[in-house]
Amino acid sequence: MSERLRVVVCPDSYKGSLEAEDVAAAMARGVHAARPDARVRSLPMADGGEGTARLVSHTLGWAWHLSDVTDPTGAHLSAGWGCDHREQRAVIDVASACGLDRIPDDRHDPWQLHSFGVGELMRAALDAGAEHLMIGLGGSGTVDGGAGMLAALGVRFLDAEGHALAPHPAGLAGLARVAFDALDPRLGRIDITVLNDVDNPLTGPHGAAAVFGPQKGLKAADIPAMDGHMEHLARCIDAAGHLHRPTDTPGAGAAGGLGFALDCVLGGSARMGAGYLAELIGLDAAIREADLVITGEGQLDGQTSHGKVVAEVVRRARELRVPVVAIAGSIACDEAGIGAFGLSGARALCDGSITLDQALARPAHYIAERTRALIEAAEPGIRP
Repeated sequence: MSERLRVVVCPDSYKGSLEAEDVAAAMARGVHAARPDARVRSLPMADGGEGTARLVSHTLGWAWHLSDVTDPTGAHLSAGWGCDHREQRAVIDVASACGLDRIPDDRHDPWQLHSFGVGELMRAALDAGAEHLMIGLGGSGTVDGGAGMLAALGVRFLDAEGHALAPHPAGLAGLARVAFDALDPRLGRIDITVLNDVDNPLTGPHGAAAVFGPQKGLKAADIPAMDGHMEHLARCIDAAGHLHRPTDTPGAGAAGGLGFALDCVLGGSARMGAGYLAELIGLDAAIREADLVITGEGQLDGQTSHGKVVAEVVRRARELRVPVVAIAGSIACDEAGIGAFGLSGARALCDGSITLDQALARPAHYIAERTRALIEAAEPGIRP
């Protein structure tokens, strides 16, 4: 009988289809269908986007909390976040408070939206005793430079007469001064780790307004005005003596400028989400004991190598000389491209044998099937 196969499954979510935990479970079923005696360890991954907080909390056994916060339009919603009460650490997704899916279809106007709820989640974590906040920036629906979040933490945005202004871009049209005297003092005694997968600056042709604004409802004609608003906001914060890093800091433009507020204003430490989370869940130690690693995402394409989960998994596995294969919803590259990623093999759900609608209707089933087929085929690089 052949030696027992040891496998680590560490996929990202298939956005709009399956959470990473469900993808990992389907992959594990596929492995066991091909090799019933295989030992499979599931370590689902994320890059700092939606679902990061729940994934970390579930994987590491942290407590899960729900808090009533303000959504980008000013209404109330319930947002989840995780906390390790033993080591006073908390993990938050900005998407849970100001994500695109939190905004009604008829309200996608970034000039009228704010990130106030993110600051409220941070306050809730501080109230619970957290001394280290990990904040995932993916999936936001706002382009407010983090002004809403800062307002929830005590920062005041004032006009020339000293009147308080609403912390969304339209409300800050008359911004003359930013006051930090009421900023929550606990922020000076904690660590903030900012998780993202982009390195865009706050302003300019690669900034928050130009690159991410249109995805969130900003009209192309309004990009220069929103970019100018961001510049003015940064100047006023600098004048108040609270701009600790320049606006061209990599990642400042993430999440519509929330990266700027967390990193440049509050002094957080920016990290690429996939790498940081791999360290947090102990991925290297798991890979070191494996014969094969299986990862995946919704689509393998040219963006895969830029800070995505698959690229991070491949990088770590190659250093440890363990082969990696991938199961993706679709693959937008040829075999040479797959090899260039460092993958020993890859299979797609949409490989011509089924339609997209079929794949979306039963994604877990097809993930398990593709995984089983990949293992049974013993493609190059897979240890028998």
